[in-house]
Amino acid sequence: MQTLTLLKPDLVFDPPAGPPPLEKPVIVRLPAPQYPDNQPVPNGDVRTLGAFIYRGAVGSEEVWDEKNQTWATAPADAAALAALTPLPFAPAEGEPAPWKATLVAAGQKDKSGNPRFAKAVGGVPVYRLRAFAHAVRNGVEHRAVGAASSDVQFAGVAENHRFGVDLDPESPTDAGRARMRLKNSSLQQAGYIEIRAAGGQEVEIASCGASGAVLARVTLSADGDIHLAPAPGRQIVLDGPLEAQRISYLPQAGGARQTL
Repeated sequence: MQTLTLLKPDLVFDPPAGPPPLEKPVIVRLPAPQYPDNQPVPNGDVRTLGAFIYRGAVGSEEVWDEKNQTWATAPADAAALAALTPLPFAPAEGEPAPWKATLVAAGQKDKSGNPRFAKAVGGVPVYRLRAFAHAVRNGVEHRAVGAASSDVQFAGVAENHRFGVDLDPESPTDAGRARMRLKNSSLQQAGYIEIRAAGGQEVEIASCGASGAVLARVTLSADGDIHLAPAPGRQIVLDGPLEAQRISYLPQAGGARQTL
């Protein structure tokens, strides 16, 4: 058994920037495999050419087993992978990479009826693809597994929208929380307004930093209090006169609370 040279698959997302939406297909492109003498493998020599889909951290990966419709422990070598069925490549004549496949993640189920692919939460799950090729030249078999593609963490279509309204639960007739939010150009949360009707009626307004972390917050509490919470180390600044009936404060030097 001889080996082949296989490059890593190239993944094309729609839209190109940002995490790929789970609801949109991923185009997989592959340069031509090569024999040990660097000659490209012609279509007529190909017996199997596809991509296996992996999930999880490298070293403890699972691979999708199409026959049994489940995620299984990834085999260690090309010979063991040969018993599985990959996502097939088809010739893509006239394109820079001569082999092409389409990965459809949305709506796919495993044998238990659970989603085969999921949106990433906290960076997991993560997926990647590796090409697999089996070719025969002059009666000699050649087989190889290529390097891994870039990692894929799926998002929903809404995650790529800069403005949105989220409901919890999602049904408008049952929602106990509604959040209106806007994201920056890096798709990180810039700020939000949240209304909560469950567990006490509250309204929260927050600004966020470039990474999406909350900086300052104003909360209109269920008992009618107004809470102002600046970012750590920052101040509440009033650019005008302040009129108050009574002010209660803690002295900077310490001691009991004082009232003016």
